Amino acid sequence: MLLHYVVLKRNKEFLAVITNPNTQWELGHYYDQGYAFFMEAQAFSASAAIEVAKQNENSEIVKLQFELNALRQEHQKLQNEYSNLKFNNRFGYSFGANNLNPLEVLGFTVHPNQDELQKRHRQLVQKFHPDKDGNNFLMQIIQNAYEQLKERRS
Repeated sequence: MLLHYVVLKRNKEFLAVITNPNTQWELGHYYDQGYAFFMEAQAFSASAAIEVAKQNENSEIVKLQFELNALRQEHQKLQNEYSNLKFNNRFGYSFGANNLNPLEVLGFTVHPNQDELQKRHRQLVQKFHPDKDGNNFLMQIIQNAYEQLKERRS
């Protein structure tokens, strides 16, 4: 019975992976290890799929497809890195739309423990809550900062 394989390549090394809905996640792990999509092949075994890939290695279309897929993977990695750099500061907190550091909003220089965080949040809520003649905008900033730091704690 012929099986459907995705053949990956890293330098001169080939790897054939059976493809079906249950193994698709596996390809991401190989991409992270430096493998790039080379071609799809129908074969009776992984070694036969690799042999088909090796026979087609010098084909111009396969070379171009391999290069295109490698560039797509690199582009995706660069986009992810850019997003991380764009939205994270040196503490690893996302500033969000208001561009405020949640540590600074709550008056911390280092990440507080859970008790300190809750105590400071409670103090600021009592002081700036709209029901106590506070401000909705300030309360929203305080709440967002608290949620970000609380999530980071979990």
